[in-house]
Amino acid sequence: MKRRQFLETCAAGVAAAGSLNVTPATQGAEIAAGKLISADRLAKAASEHFLVANRACSESILMAGCETLGIKSELIPDIALGLAGGVGGRGDTCGVLTGAAMVLSVAIARKETEYPKKKMRIVQATGRVHSDFKKQFGCTDCRTLCGLDLTTEEGRKKLAEGVKAGKCARFVEAGAKLLARELDAI
Repeated sequence: MKRRQFLETCAAGVAAAGSLNVTPATQGAEIAAGKLISADRLAKAASEHFLVANRACSESILMAGCETLGIKSELIPDIALGLAGGVGGRGDTCGVLTGAAMVLSVAIARKETEYPKKKMRIVQATGRVHSDFKKQFGCTDCRTLCGLDLTTEEGRKKLAEGVKAGKCARFVEAGAKLLARELDAI
């Protein structure tokens, strides 16, 4: 299936579901035109959501990924907010990875209708992002990556005072680039 057919199928399915709608080929133009996704552009969008708009890592990746896919919903980015800080601020899996998993799940699910194949492709794609992120940074848990306990006031304060821009922004950018690579492979 070509990318244009994929987007048309997405639009029809999304319209029927009523919860998401594919925007005109403004934000999703790269996919609609069958072009490769610009990893740098996806990383820039995610970084802007993260640093300029002061969104959480999980929200930023979800927003940038869905914009790239041309998907818009009133639920985005809120559905990813609970994943921030390693799921509820508990320091587990980095929100960059959980946000990327959400984007890949939507992208692949709209293309692959047969459940066993869909599940396999989503698990493989998210697994590659996870493995490559871990190779690049040595771990995938928020607490180790940022060096903070976000369940404490002190940890949240340090995050806001510089760790977010100084450390976490690198993770968002790298995760967005890994996401772009996987979206190109779909």
